[in-house]
Amino acid sequence: LHKLTSSNLVDFAQRMALNKSGEVVFNFGKNAGKRVVDVLEREPQYYDWIMNNEFPLDTKRKLTEIKLKMKK
Repeated sequence: LHKLTSSNLVDFAQRMALNKSGEVVFNFGKNAGKRVVDVLEREPQYYDWIMNNEFPLDTKRKLTEIKLKMKK
């Protein structure tokens, strides 16, 4: 448990992680290493793609939290 809570882990499936600056980045695919907020701003359809495909619920929940914070 300590290993999970003290790492750069954002979601349990490790699809998102914290970079060295503490920013959430994607950890897979074409956007690996890119900040989640930047990708969601440039490619809003990427959010829909994740939500409509077989990603873990925890990943979807965390991504939605990030997206909702962007609107504030």
